[in-house]
Amino acid sequence: MHKLLLKVLLVKEFDTMDINQIKTIFPQAVLQATAVDDDQYLNFPLGSEWLVLPATGLTPREIAMLKLLVHDQSSTQTLLANGHRWFRQLFLGEKGPATTSKQMVRIIQIQIINQDATIPPAKWLAAFQSMFEHPLLDAFLISADTAIAVEKLDGKIFASDDFLGISQTLDNDFYCASKLYIGQYWPADNHLSAVFARERELFQFQIQQNTSRRIFTIANSILKYCFEKQLSQNELIVRSKHELLSMPDARATITTLYQNGGNISNTAKQLYVHRNTLQYRLRKFQTTTGFDLKDMNDLLFCYLLTFE
Repeated sequence: MHKLLLKVLLVKEFDTMDINQIKTIFPQAVLQATAVDDDQYLNFPLGSEWLVLPATGLTPREIAMLKLLVHDQSSTQTLLANGHRWFRQLFLGEKGPATTSKQMVRIIQIQIINQDATIPPAKWLAAFQSMFEHPLLDAFLISADTAIAVEKLDGKIFASDDFLGISQTLDNDFYCASKLYIGQYWPADNHLSAVFARERELFQFQIQQNTSRRIFTIANSILKYCFEKQLSQNELIVRSKHELLSMPDARATITTLYQNGGNISNTAKQLYVHRNTLQYRLRKFQTTTGFDLKDMNDLLFCYLLTFE
């Protein structure tokens, strides 16, 4: 096995390591959001995720070569993050102090992209911390372009629009583009790491969608995530989607109407059509499909069908 590892090392750039090649050599390797707190497993930081595989059967030489293969700037940042108690609690499941178990905290995940190489992301993160009325409990980088901030429920609560304004301001100052996932407030107890792992899944899913949206929450993420993971291949969904979205302007009408909470006047303004024109479209849509978009249940179902 070590000969194959050596071959990969010779032909690959370390910072562009292909996870598929690792899995070819180590079929039991898994890429996941959190590390495994078990001495029988090896955990390697890889970007904002962890490469996990059983240690059983690996020789010291193979382990050393594997460490070399996955070593990059991200692993350095992760090793530094390991010095933060909140990193260990969130990513490794370490128990926090009993005095903090009743604290309500939310985890803010940050991805900083298209950054100027001359401006370290730590400066963006430091400026982000300064925006809060009360100091954050912690903030640290876990990779070259990913950071975590931990906020205690205390005083002023920033809403999504507030975070959007902060993001836009800092991005202009530091010549980069950031995306944030704003977590819910959760008790800082021993269940926090499991809840955080699910929030990380949502954020990573949204990043992969390559959407122009900058601020993500459970409210604007969970429907699309669950639809893609559980419903997208359902025969009823597939057939309904084909029939409904083949109609002219159906996708834009459904999406805009849903985003405006079913409000006809606001939807018409955003679509740049007369209110009566929109009313006609809705009646025609109902006649053709049987779905009444003025009914929130029908609107929600049709909105799910607009997901790519």
